[in-house]
Amino acid sequence: MSKFKSVIQEENPPHLIAEKCPYRIFVAVMIFWATALNYAYRVYFQVSLVAMIQKNETVHNETSNTTEVVELPNYGPRYMYNNWQEGLIVGAYFYGQTITSLPGGPIAEYFGAWISVFCSALLNSGMTLIALLVISDNWVPLFVCRFFIGLISGVQYPALQCLIGRWAPPNEKGKFSACLMGNVFGSVLATTASGFLIPRLGWQSTFYGIILMSLCFSIFWFLLIADYPSKSWWCSKEEVEFIMDSHHGSIEQGKVIPPFLKIFTSVPFIVLVIGQFGSLWGLNLIVTSMPKFMAEILQFNMEKMGTLAALPSLARLIMGFIFGGIADFLLKREIVQNKAIVRKGFVVFSHLLPGITLFCYTFISASAELAVSFLVIMLGFNGATVVTMLVNNQDLAPNFAGTLYGIMNCFGSMPGFIIPAINAKILEEKSDWSRWTTIFSIGGSVYISTGLLFMLFGSAKLQPWNEKKFRDSQNINSNAPS
Repeated sequence: MSKFKSVIQEENPPHLIAEKCPYRIFVAVMIFWATALNYAYRVYFQVSLVAMIQKNETVHNETSNTTEVVELPNYGPRYMYNNWQEGLIVGAYFYGQTITSLPGGPIAEYFGAWISVFCSALLNSGMTLIALLVISDNWVPLFVCRFFIGLISGVQYPALQCLIGRWAPPNEKGKFSACLMGNVFGSVLATTASGFLIPRLGWQSTFYGIILMSLCFSIFWFLLIADYPSKSWWCSKEEVEFIMDSHHGSIEQGKVIPPFLKIFTSVPFIVLVIGQFGSLWGLNLIVTSMPKFMAEILQFNMEKMGTLAALPSLARLIMGFIFGGIADFLLKREIVQNKAIVRKGFVVFSHLLPGITLFCYTFISASAELAVSFLVIMLGFNGATVVTMLVNNQDLAPNFAGTLYGIMNCFGSMPGFIIPAINAKILEEKSDWSRWTTIFSIGGSVYISTGLLFMLFGSAKLQPWNEKKFRDSQNINSNAPS
């Protein structure tokens, strides 16, 4: 029997068994859905808010020299929030997320990524139900609820980066990081579903939809995910060995305090944070501003707005997987042996070309077709961020990938409340095409400048401070895989 077993193992060595039936595919799928849920919480609310605060329009008929009131469809109760209050409500989520992104990495690394994501999904569903119950003409309760939802959501992305660092072999990190493009799928799903539900069932239906989605996700996450391959109920022994061997000792189990001083004084990491800020500026510009832009400038109705607002995000999702596959192919086949060339080369797509595309708004007329096409092109190019900003922290320090991404996301979340504040000021007197081109030009400038900085000073080398410094050998043994 033992002879037969040895023959089977010779014909199917561990790395081939792991490649034939990898459980890590299910982990990648759940990471995809976790990011989808995270962004769905952002996007569904932006579409719903347009329906919540839409007011009847007054139109002057020049032919009869009369003023007519055009009543908008009844999507549910409407509230009299002004532009300043609207900006604060939109930004509330991002205020909260910015605060918890910073400690989100250490929390996931110390207590576990599994529990961080599971608890946040359950708590967000409860807070969304509370928000639905307290909405009124007083904007403060809604602001507070959205702030807490952002606060709870801030721990998720750093936790997912921890899982990628522990589950993804180095040559598969492009594909695993592409699963973070689930955020784009979440945007597409939320905008499309909101555009469909609101005209039929009212804006309240979107709140119930996101609650149901959270509860379903929590059940699957609880059953399928573990912090390490060695702790998974479902991952085979062969695949555990394959994943651990592929890391060549760069991933260590154990609880330590991250080397914050070395992290904050690392030039490659500083420019990575700046690059992430630029990438998320463009993404948050779409998330926070597109429903308003499409309703006020392009004059789309609610259903059409929900569908078309999803197209740029869909382009980012598709191109993200394409760019991720190309980068993994180049590195796995050793066509390009230097990771830094891949990381910096693809910045042309993730930052420079989207920036140029946004500047093109200053040269086109107020054409709905061109406006939507340019947004699709911009976010399609930005899909390359899966092989630049979203994976570079794994290059620098996979042991502290969650901590690094938490810091990145802390600064990267700031555009979520900076952009609505800037937009409110620019559009204070009037919302027209010329003022919106100013908004897009600012976005283009941020894209290009942050991308150039990363190309000049970024790195893909494993940093010396990646090594975990344990207090004693007993600490290591107590956390070793069983």
